[in-house]
Amino acid sequence: MREMELTEEPDHHIWRFESTGVFTSKSAYRALLNGSTTFEPWRRLWKSWAPAKCKVFLWLAIRNKCWTADRLARRGLPHPAQCVFCDQTDEDVQHILTDCVFAREFWVKILTPLGLLDSAPSPNDQVFADWWRKARKRAAKEKRKGLNTLIILGAWMLWKHRNSCVFEGAQPNIHKILSDFRMERQLWHLAGASSLRALGHGVDPD
Repeated sequence: MREMELTEEPDHHIWRFESTGVFTSKSAYRALLNGSTTFEPWRRLWKSWAPAKCKVFLWLAIRNKCWTADRLARRGLPHPAQCVFCDQTDEDVQHILTDCVFAREFWVKILTPLGLLDSAPSPNDQVFADWWRKARKRAAKEKRKGLNTLIILGAWMLWKHRNSCVFEGAQPNIHKILSDFRMERQLWHLAGASSLRALGHGVDPD
């Protein structure tokens, strides 16, 4: 049996979650989240240039926390019978942003003039976060930051247009949403969304 020798050396703490043995807040945060489920799109959402309200909306949308018809129905609250854009299927936020024929047309219209048609959602893309990840990978590296901001803006405009249809009695109108998108994009440019400039301006189809 090995004997333990006591010395006059003062005790010192070793932080086992860092190779240096020194505590850091970063390693503590990693240890806290060890084994938890991560929010996969967090970097391209929170690190992108966009107003905070738009980021919060998209964070809720990706987690299916928006008050769309599916969520309202589960709580017995009044809700649209069908998607207000296409009137073809039940409404949920993934459908509104990605799967709806109206949404797909919108994405094609704004991405085509920028040479990003390959990044537009296809009929097989039904989950917004999955489509966003694939769209980003298809884009050239120098355009990815701008594309992230553009996608946040596009999703925000779809959500606003949907709410206008639900709460104000407006009719889905691709020309109206494209016009609103162009004006909002200019405001984002002026507010500091420099990454959008890397995409070019393009000419939106009529």
